Amino acid sequence: MLTVIVYFYALILGISLIHLAVSAVVTARRMKQKPDLKILNELESLPGISILKPLKGIDDNLELNLRSFFELDYPDYELIFGLQNTDDPALPIVNKLMMAYPGVNARIVVENSEIGLNPKINNLHNMEKYIRGRYVLISDSNTQVKPEFLNYMLAAILKPDVGLVTATIRGIGAKKLAAIFENLHINTYVSPNVFVADALSGIPVVIGKSILISTQILKRMGGFKAFKNFLAEDYLLGLKTKSLGLKVSTIPIMVDNVNIEWSLKRFINRHTRWAKIRRNMHIHHYFIESVSNPIALAVILALLLHNALGAGLLLLVTLVKMAHDIYLSRLMKSDLKWYHFFLTPVKDLLISILWFVPFISNTVNWRDNYFKIGKRSELRPLFN
Repeated sequence: MLTVIVYFYALILGISLIHLAVSAVVTARRMKQKPDLKILNELESLPGISILKPLKGIDDNLELNLRSFFELDYPDYELIFGLQNTDDPALPIVNKLMMAYPGVNARIVVENSEIGLNPKINNLHNMEKYIRGRYVLISDSNTQVKPEFLNYMLAAILKPDVGLVTATIRGIGAKKLAAIFENLHINTYVSPNVFVADALSGIPVVIGKSILISTQILKRMGGFKAFKNFLAEDYLLGLKTKSLGLKVSTIPIMVDNVNIEWSLKRFINRHTRWAKIRRNMHIHHYFIESVSNPIALAVILALLLHNALGAGLLLLVTLVKMAHDIYLSRLMKSDLKWYHFFLTPVKDLLISILWFVPFISNTVNWRDNYFKIGKRSELRPLFN
């Protein structure tokens, strides 16, 4: 019986290593496929874009994050900042930036009305009636972009049958251990596997750091209120786009997710929440996902073998995974340092432990809001 189990884990480990190779090849190919900006020259004028910025509290480098959107090189855009109360500490920062950039069309919407259980959707819904652009960019507060960002996003969505465009997330700025874990995971696992999921199965994995969609299509979906009681509103936006017969495009233009001063508690909370979302969206995909952690599989195999061969395999797999992560990080032009990759095995083993959490708990904590999560990430009050 033990021999059968050993062969089984050896097979799964082999599949996991093949996945690493596929991840590297697909990501390298996709990073070369930037949208061609020449398509913009064919337009008489560039369409208006409304950028929605839901805010709550102070994220790492919030002022610099928001400043990057005031400095976009695009002729017709507006910034709409949504807050739920005037006591939010982000409000003075927004006011300061609006005074520093009087030429940028920006407004603040302070409204605490709620249409559902998803706090972000409540905030977006409150901003929705102020949208003036032909396109809407949903943009999280902990992101930074380059001045040409909107041009690339628009060029991508103007392609035939494209209904939604999202950018590639790159974690930057880590100074503390948990922030290094986070940026390692984003740059070497999350973003590359968005490309892999699309290439191998056509699954539109949309991560809500930066989403561009036309106002017309958003209205066809029923507006933001259609997602009011779902936690994974970004992923569902992608599925809804595909159900309308349109394509979802993730372009290799970076939106920098700034993670600097993270605590381990925050890292664990975020990844247990993401795990619960994925488990409740597609449980069969979630089981397949467990194959994508070769270090965890190599640890199990080493324990089963309990000899020098097992230890040697574990060392070899760890070195291969570290090399894979370094390669992907360079493709992403990440600011991670070479010595950060010695933390790869620790981070991967922690992620492997968190993978089991959704099978023993269905409670999520998101920005101090507590819910139960059900099928398709539907939210229910923790206390009825």
